[in-house]
Amino acid sequence: MPIERRTLHEVANYPPHPPRTASALYTRNHHRLVYEEDRPCLVCGVRQSTLHDPAQNPYGATQLETHHRIVEWSLARAVDIAKFNHRIRPGLLRHTNDTATYGHEFTQEELITWVEGHADNLWVLCDLHHRHPLIGIHAITGPIWGIQDVLVDGYDLTGFTAESPVEAAQLTTLPLTTGVPSVPQGVEDASTFGQTSGH
Repeated sequence: MPIERRTLHEVANYPPHPPRTASALYTRNHHRLVYEEDRPCLVCGVRQSTLHDPAQNPYGATQLETHHRIVEWSLARAVDIAKFNHRIRPGLLRHTNDTATYGHEFTQEELITWVEGHADNLWVLCDLHHRHPLIGIHAITGPIWGIQDVLVDGYDLTGFTAESPVEAAQLTTLPLTTGVPSVPQGVEDASTFGQTSGH
């Protein structure tokens, strides 16, 4: 199996913004999605209620988080309100049929409030699929992150596939500077590393 190693060079010019604090809307929707609805991580399926069950927490996640999915919080003040109203709001209206929220053009203030904490701008992710340097949405490219939840069982796309709870615990303690899968101890033939065993 060919392994492609690459380094992502990214420059992000964030607009000035106040320090992040959890708004009441964000706090309420985070609690509803993670605790009341017990939604799963979009990638691995672990839920708040199953975090302590190794059979249902294959990556060894320690918490469920909410990710700003359409507009990142720190970029809200860089969004052109006319473009948002023309390109994004109509799709949200079609998808949700929520005319009270999306049946009118947003003001800049409404946009900021929506970005900060509306449930339609939040995805539930485990801490690893949110922030981990090998599998987190904030660390890897979209094509690699986006397919993780539909891969064949056991397929090792990123070098971060755990076969047991013990291995999951070891993987979650990788140094944050690692980004290249390495051949585990005991594997003599590096050319077969990462290939699945069919289970």
